[in-house]
Amino acid sequence: MTGSALRSTCVLLAALMFAACGDDETAPEEGHSPDDAALFVNGTEVTDGLVLPAGGVVRVEVRFLHEGEVVTGIEGDHHAGLTFTPGTLAAVAGVTDHNFQKDVTGQASPGVGTVMVGYGHDEVADELSFGPFPVSVVVTGTGTAPRSVRSR
Repeated sequence: MTGSALRSTCVLLAALMFAACGDDETAPEEGHSPDDAALFVNGTEVTDGLVLPAGGVVRVEVRFLHEGEVVTGIEGDHHAGLTFTPGTLAAVAGVTDHNFQKDVTGQASPGVGTVMVGYGHDEVADELSFGPFPVSVVVTGTGTAPRSVRSR
């Protein structure tokens, strides 16, 4: 390769690098990878187990944490998933434009189990998991109000 061809190749590569990095990009937040998760219902953290009304729907928000602090700015590129055990304990539906919120319907009869929280770059959310979190399905009026819970 001649000197001018080499210079042209270097200039072309530099131009491509600048074009690929637009000025609208923001650097990822420090501590972007979560090491814990917390569940919230109606803006309140669930601390004693997730309580679901039998046959009722509750919107559950997952907040991912890194060293005890909520990781922000990641919901657009990441997803949360909720997996209940037993699988019949609750049904989960996504919330449009809110990757970290789920509408959860408790089974028709009282029961207990757990939920695992998944995290990932797609809707499967299987790159990391947190939990298990305890879950109770109660007949309305027999349990306490839902609260938030952190994985242990």
